[in-house]
Amino acid sequence: MKKFMVLFKKEIKSLITLQLIIPIVIMIVLFSLIGNIIGKESKKASEPKDIAVLDYDGTFLSKEIINTLSLSNFKVHFLENINTKDEAIEKIKREKIQTLIIFPSGFQENILRYIPSEIEIYNVMKGFSFISIMQSVSTNAILNSINESISDRYISEKFIGMNPQSIKKPIKIKSYVMVKDRISETTIEAISNAITSQNAFIPIILMIVIIFSSQMIASSIAQEKENKTLETLLTIPINRTSIIFAKMLSSGVVALIMSFVYIIGMRNYLSGVSFGAFGGATQEISKILNELGLTFNATTYALLGISLFLAILCALSLSMILAVYADSVQSAQTLLTPLMVMVLIPYFLSLFFDFNSLPFLIKIIVFLIPFSYPFISTSYLLFGNFFIPVIGIIYEVIFFLICLFIATKIFSSDKILTTKLKLTRKISF
Repeated sequence: MKKFMVLFKKEIKSLITLQLIIPIVIMIVLFSLIGNIIGKESKKASEPKDIAVLDYDGTFLSKEIINTLSLSNFKVHFLENINTKDEAIEKIKREKIQTLIIFPSGFQENILRYIPSEIEIYNVMKGFSFISIMQSVSTNAILNSINESISDRYISEKFIGMNPQSIKKPIKIKSYVMVKDRISETTIEAISNAITSQNAFIPIILMIVIIFSSQMIASSIAQEKENKTLETLLTIPINRTSIIFAKMLSSGVVALIMSFVYIIGMRNYLSGVSFGAFGGATQEISKILNELGLTFNATTYALLGISLFLAILCALSLSMILAVYADSVQSAQTLLTPLMVMVLIPYFLSLFFDFNSLPFLIKIIVFLIPFSYPFISTSYLLFGNFFIPVIGIIYEVIFFLICLFIATKIFSSDKILTTKLKLTRKISF
């Protein structure tokens, strides 16, 4: 055990270098800074929008609609002593107002005669960025606000004493969601959004950990082969299996640390982008999730954790086998391409599809990939289905033991030093 710990510490020190730490620190600071800036700009975008109004009609109805706009998250600026449209446009440019609304003469007359009337809206575009678009006033928002006001007036005139909303929306829905034998008053959209936001980081963490750890262990073996230090390591009087476990464990620990650092930075970024609403349901939704049983308990957390850990071990053991055929760090990265594809397939499928609805052939392919089970286990465990996660854990154990046996056989022979796979061919003319 003492020799193993010495070897393990040596592998950790060789992986954690200044070249590794600096990019991580820069990345998390950058993510947090961008998220903070976007969060502040998003708050500004939610504030009342400045709009300028040029009223050529000057009637009671046009003023009433303008007053309605001021109650609909718009800050109205009346343009007075303006004779032409061009003067109005120049004025809003000088005062940095992005939207101009012009009510034509005869507006009230047309509306009272139930004739559609046109208004003109001019938007000053200052850029194509996400923030610029958010800060711009939506033409549809203005149109909807005006149409809402006029339609309410029409209804009030025809149905005296009636609430216009009761006529426009005569049906109200009381929605319930059923999960097995439990029922709660909520909507399917609210439950889906809450579950998605809570579990969004599980596939991201798994994908990053597998990719980082696989790259590190493959690069470590390839570099030792390239520098001829692997021969010295194999002459040490220690079990070859201990060497394999030391490399796998050190790569997994470092990759796990890196992944959590990246996730913290990404969470800060997404919190800013989504106005601080990302990740985590409200207290009301959390109560509904508990009523429906859509929460993790100690058993489900344990099963998911075991599946995650075994998926990482499977990736590391497979990476060690692939790294044997590399003669340089560059070739090691190329050899890991099949592994990356195997990780990306269940990752993207879990984001966009329900595994129960996939074609039978796709299901077989997904279930044969050992990294698929942590991605798909979340939904099964939430609905109390333990069969697929348990079968997945058993399959991951078998897959890992087979890969470990192959890796041990390779390290116990001279193949680890002599085996190479030429990925390029010399072309002679």
